[in-house]
Amino acid sequence: MAYVGNIPAEAYISLSSQTFTTINGTAYALTSEVTNSEDIALFLNDVRQKPSTYTATGTTLTMGTATTTSDAMYCVYLGKGIQTVNPPDNSVSNAKLTDDAVGVAELSATGTPDATTYLRGDNSWSAVAADTNDKVRVSADDTTPGYLNGKLVAGTNITLTEGSGGGDETLTAAFSGNLNTSVLNAGTLDTARLGSGTADATTFLRGDQSWAAPGGGKVLQVVTATDSANYSVTSTSFVNSSNGLTVDITPSSATSKIFVQVSIANIFGQGGQNLFMTIYRDSTNLGGSNGMGINGGFDESVPCSMSILDSPATTSATTYQVYSKVTGGTSDYGNGNAVSTITAFEIGA
Repeated sequence: MAYVGNIPAEAYISLSSQTFTTINGTAYALTSEVTNSEDIALFLNDVRQKPSTYTATGTTLTMGTATTTSDAMYCVYLGKGIQTVNPPDNSVSNAKLTDDAVGVAELSATGTPDATTYLRGDNSWSAVAADTNDKVRVSADDTTPGYLNGKLVAGTNITLTEGSGGGDETLTAAFSGNLNTSVLNAGTLDTARLGSGTADATTFLRGDQSWAAPGGGKVLQVVTATDSANYSVTSTSFVNSSNGLTVDITPSSATSKIFVQVSIANIFGQGGQNLFMTIYRDSTNLGGSNGMGINGGFDESVPCSMSILDSPATTSATTYQVYSKVTGGTSDYGNGNAVSTITAFEIGA
C-alpha cells in the first residue's frame, strides 16, 4: 500500500540482549543463533569488546581470553529486532508527553479524586482540613501544625513576634515538610546532601545513594624491594635463599587482588642442571611444583622475570618472596653490579 509522506510506524523495535549468569572460562552458549562475531555487541565489565577478541557462530560464543567469576558479561544481538505494538517498558520519556496528557484517572493513587481532595506523597487522595475563619491559628503548646490562610502549614511551628515599639507583628515558621525542585534555587543543593560517605574529587555517587571510590582495576597501593646481591642455590627443594627479594603488603580490602612482578638481573645454571624459581605467598607456592621462572639448564648468565596475579582474600599483612631450587649441583642468581626487584600491586575489586 502506498503512502503520502512517511510510512506510518506499525510496531516498536528494540534489540534483544543476553546476560551471562555464570562467568568462568572461554565457552558460552548464546540464546539466539548468529552468523559471526559482528552479529553481537559483547560487553565485559561494561566495556565493549572487539569482535576479534571472540568468535560467535550459531549458538556458540568462544572468548579469546578466559573470564573469571569476578567478571560480568552480557551481549546485545545486533541483528535481532523485537517488534511490539505497545511501547517497550521504560521507553516513554517526559518529552513524548504533551501537556495535560495524563489525567487523574491514569494515576494509581487510592481514594477519590475530586475538588475536595489532594494527592499526597503516599500515593493517596486525601482531603485537607482548612480553617474556616481564614485566620492564623496556633495550638496552645506550639507543637501541633497550624493553619495559614485556609491552608495547612505542614509540620510547622508558627511564631508571632511583636515589632519594636509596638509595631507590626512578624510571622516566622520553621518548615519541616518535603521540598521539591520547584522551590529550590539552582546550585543550592550541596553534593554532601546527596548520599552517605565522603563526597570529594575521588568519589562518585552510586545507585545505593553512597559516595564511594571507583573500583575495578584501580591500583590502591604499590610496595617494592630491591636486591643487588648474588645467591648460590644447592637445595633440591624450594627454599628462600635471598632476603632482599621479599615484600610485605597489607591489602585494604579482602576482595583486592595482588599482582606480583619479579625481575632478576642474572641467573646462571651450571653443568646442565635445572634451576627453578617461583613466588611464595607466606608459605604457599604460587607457581606450582616446578615454579614459574627459569626451568632449563644452561651454562651462561641470562636475566629472568616472572609475575602472578594472586587473590589472598585477607586484610592482614602478607609476605611475597622469591624461592628457588636446583636438580643438582650449584646454580646462582642475582648480580653484585645490577639490581633485582620484586614489586606487589594491590588492585581494587
